[in-house]
Amino acid sequence: MKNVHKKSLDLAVNQVLTAAYRSRIALIWDRAEAMQPQCGFGRLAICCTDCQEGSCRTNPFSAEQQQTICGRDKQELAARSFLRKASDGTLALTKLAVQYEPGCNFYDEVIRQVVMSDDEMLAFEDVPERLAMIGRCTNSVLEQISQSRSAVGGSGVPAVVGVNLESLRSDVVNIVFHGHVDWQCVLGIQAAAQDADIPIQLSGLCGNELNGSLPLPLLTNYDSQEVPLLTGLVDLIVIGDQCVMPSLVKLADIRNIPVVKTASKTVDYPAVIQSAWQAYKNRSSKAAAVSAVSNEAYIGFTIDNSVELFQRVAEQFRQGSLQGVVYLGGCGSVANTQDAQPVQIAAALIEAGYLVITGGCAGTALAKAGMCRADWKNEVPPVLHIGSCHDAGEFLRIAAFLQQNNVPVSALFPEINHNKVLATAIGFAAAGIPSRLGFDAIPDQVSRGGELLPLPEVAELLQTLSKGATK
Repeated sequence: MKNVHKKSLDLAVNQVLTAAYRSRIALIWDRAEAMQPQCGFGRLAICCTDCQEGSCRTNPFSAEQQQTICGRDKQELAARSFLRKASDGTLALTKLAVQYEPGCNFYDEVIRQVVMSDDEMLAFEDVPERLAMIGRCTNSVLEQISQSRSAVGGSGVPAVVGVNLESLRSDVVNIVFHGHVDWQCVLGIQAAAQDADIPIQLSGLCGNELNGSLPLPLLTNYDSQEVPLLTGLVDLIVIGDQCVMPSLVKLADIRNIPVVKTASKTVDYPAVIQSAWQAYKNRSSKAAAVSAVSNEAYIGFTIDNSVELFQRVAEQFRQGSLQGVVYLGGCGSVANTQDAQPVQIAAALIEAGYLVITGGCAGTALAKAGMCRADWKNEVPPVLHIGSCHDAGEFLRIAAFLQQNNVPVSALFPEINHNKVLATAIGFAAAGIPSRLGFDAIPDQVSRGGELLPLPEVAELLQTLSKGATK
């Protein structure tokens, strides 16, 4: 961690990394370095541990086609791994959808179609058919999340929220949410604090609690989720059951920060507030590393609350002042400088005349870089932030409107970490939206002749998008 400025574009993260290094606190970057060299067979998805005959692996450089004990070649191994990850991502989104509509039988059918046992050894033979099924199921779940969210929280309006670690305040109780916490839990904790007359600041780690009627400040994104705990300002963290690194819970224990797990029990909101209040009193006399890095972001665009805006987008395309619309999603990757890829791609797209729509951790990267501000000069801001990664159903609705107006729409996922984002990309492709992935291993059977493609370098990408727009 000596070259801290290579770890992240975020100055606030780099400041904390320096302090962590001096204190010998190991973070995600240290663990990644300790894992080198990583297994090349695993990165290429050409190894298998499905049964007790293995583990097996195939030689990627062999002139002869090598097969596993059960008879799979390297292409079949890679395709099976890819589709299993995608199926897992659809299931993850389905679990999030249940938060909004617990008794809906719709999800039973999705699970029945998507779940496959390792013992069903031929289940992944027809790759295009299974890929299409995963895409359809994913879109059904994303659309259901969008509808349910609107039903319980309304369409709302885009709101300005604080971004980065300066959103943490030294003079109030700071409660941080992470892991796709149910928005009703957020509202419950807010109400309990009001009843107890305790001043609080609620923040979201990765922005996955933005949905609902209570927009929260954004602290950081996935790879740096441990960083806010090192500021000395976090009094309590509430976690859901997705995207939470085990190291976060361990670090919270070391730092004596209470952790509330919403997935395992009914939350006692008054008890949560009292625990946070006690932690605040314990740390109020201690020195804190208050970051001076901050920004603002305008977040929460939907087709319902911004239809006039999207009509202007269609008009700008007809007039030739807009080249098209690109969704930029993804999680981040510790293998790269944090935020560098999404920020670089977004800047290039904007300069080339494209409107960028974003969400999730990629959206947080753009927000931290000041690309989602409300004070734009033109009628249409260069970047529209829709919210969480599981709000991607909003983009499907936006894309449908734009496609009806002949506006070219595509999607980019430069850094896919979690499977629900992979499933989302497959869903977009199934909806006819060309989707390009920065993924280590996209099997030939997946990318051949479809809308799911590898992500090229920026210059080639812009050429490809330009060709697609002129078809």
